Amino acid sequence: MGLVLAAVGAAVAALLEFTIASRIQIADVQLQILLVFGILLTLVSGFEHGMAWAFVGGLFADLLGMRPLGSTVFALLVVVGSASLLGRLLLNIRPFDTVVSVLVLTPIYLVVVDMSTMLLRPPAPAVRLTDLAAAALVNTLLAALVAALVYLVKRRSEQREKRSVW
Repeated sequence: MGLVLAAVGAAVAALLEFTIASRIQIADVQLQILLVFGILLTLVSGFEHGMAWAFVGGLFADLLGMRPLGSTVFALLVVVGSASLLGRLLLNIRPFDTVVSVLVLTPIYLVVVDMSTMLLRPPAPAVRLTDLAAAALVNTLLAALVAALVYLVKRRSEQREKRSVW
């Protein structure tokens, strides 16, 4: 499997994870398609393919999930690198390598995604009544100025059209 095919597969997997898999929950847990296939691809095809999968899949996941850009990428890169190391430490029993790696690395992935998302997301401002009133006044003033300008331009153009018609 080439690197381009790994990248395309990661994009498709991210799309499936955020469309179909997000609606299928088993014991209140969502399937992590990118994680499972990323680990599997790393153990089967090698480190470079896993990194391509993690980078492209993470970017698509961040964009589709409206997360801060780079949070899922970072978590997938950490997990794929760890899977590569873990695959070298385990015995060469291929199907069990993947099972053990997914079992060990899933909690790490979920914690890293949560932490990086929290760190990259800007803090939410505190909403106070005075702030709401001030925002409403400022936006009203802006709307009044813009509306006045738009109506002036519109009226001016209408007057020009009336003059040009004889």
